[in-house]
Amino acid sequence: MPLLDPEKESVRRALLAERLLNARRTHLVRALALGFFVGLFLLLNVVRGDAAWNTDFTALFAWAGLGALFVVGSRSNDRVGEWLVLAPAIVDMPFIYWLQRAQYPTTPSPSGVAGFSMGLFALLLAIAALSSTRWQIWLTAISASVWEVMLQAEAGVSVGAMVSAVVVLGLTAFMLTYASDRRSELLVQTGRREKLAALGQLSAGVGHDLRNPLAAVANAIFVLRRRLEKQGPLSDSVEQPLALAEREVQASQRIVGDLLDYAREMPLELRPVSIPALFEECVGLVRGRPDVELKLELRPELPEPPAERDRLRQVFVNLLQNGVEAIPRGRAGTVRVTADVEGRQLAVKIQDDGVGMDEKTRARVFEPLFTTKKDGTGLGLAIVESLVKQHGGVLSVNTAPGQGATFTVRLPLR
Repeated sequence: MPLLDPEKESVRRALLAERLLNARRTHLVRALALGFFVGLFLLLNVVRGDAAWNTDFTALFAWAGLGALFVVGSRSNDRVGEWLVLAPAIVDMPFIYWLQRAQYPTTPSPSGVAGFSMGLFALLLAIAALSSTRWQIWLTAISASVWEVMLQAEAGVSVGAMVSAVVVLGLTAFMLTYASDRRSELLVQTGRREKLAALGQLSAGVGHDLRNPLAAVANAIFVLRRRLEKQGPLSDSVEQPLALAEREVQASQRIVGDLLDYAREMPLELRPVSIPALFEECVGLVRGRPDVELKLELRPELPEPPAERDRLRQVFVNLLQNGVEAIPRGRAGTVRVTADVEGRQLAVKIQDDGVGMDEKTRARVFEPLFTTKKDGTGLGLAIVESLVKQHGGVLSVNTAPGQGATFTVRLPLR
């Protein structure tokens, strides 16, 4: 069974809970809207000198009974509540259709049918959208279109007017689904920003608290090694645990450094930076492999983007290192660097021919603490993305399983 993305799952649950709450609240609005509709019909009949109500009350009682059943059921069962949002399509719209026909036994007024009922259908569609998912909004819109077209057909309205009604209701549904989708996206982004802010505070605190103890441990190991070396060559039984302790302390210091880099957002001192010259430095800092070739295909005349050299070097070293590590050991590979001007930006691309990523991994690759490496911290690419954003740039990735990955850093040129 595939694992659910915790972030998306929490948003889904929050949206479901809010939809259930909104569905219960909007019943009052539905009742008021339909009550106003019925009241207006009664008033129009009186003004015209007809009986206030010239038909039986069967449909009215059926509508009221079904509405009450939906409300009572939703308060005791969330599954019923999920379907409650379809009440306008299942209950209200057929009732409007019946009332229009029942109040005017002869052919209704075309203008009244084409205007008043469609406006009420659109209002009910908007009310339903407050607590509906995409498919529920479209189902409600289809229901409204069907009942409206039936009314207009009986009123003798032209085909053009019927098509216009369907188009209006369809556009209403489209705008409502777009607004619903954007709201979901904003909820995910808000949750991610809150998570990043909390992680930044935690990283700063943990990093500062661990840095000094780790430095003390590293110094103690250094002093111990020197004292033991004065007594003669170290045996394997002494050298191996000392080397292990040194490696683990260095690894811990790198993790602390990553935490502090992630939490730190210092002002940048921007100066023009030569990208070809910077990459020449970066290649010397990458832990390379003899079977992986680093190819720099950069033109010397490339424009120089304003950036802080050290921070930008950190970005490119990290991306180059990721490219090398993406190529399986025992297989020759290439990490290629190219750059070109795109409008007012310089696009630097770092392409590897490694294993690539599936869609789930690609979607989370810049997420803090997410890693596919056995010894990774999950902060490297999060830090890289943060540094690129501080420069006013954008970091993106294009990848597919078995086809490698291309990371693109777009930096403003001015």
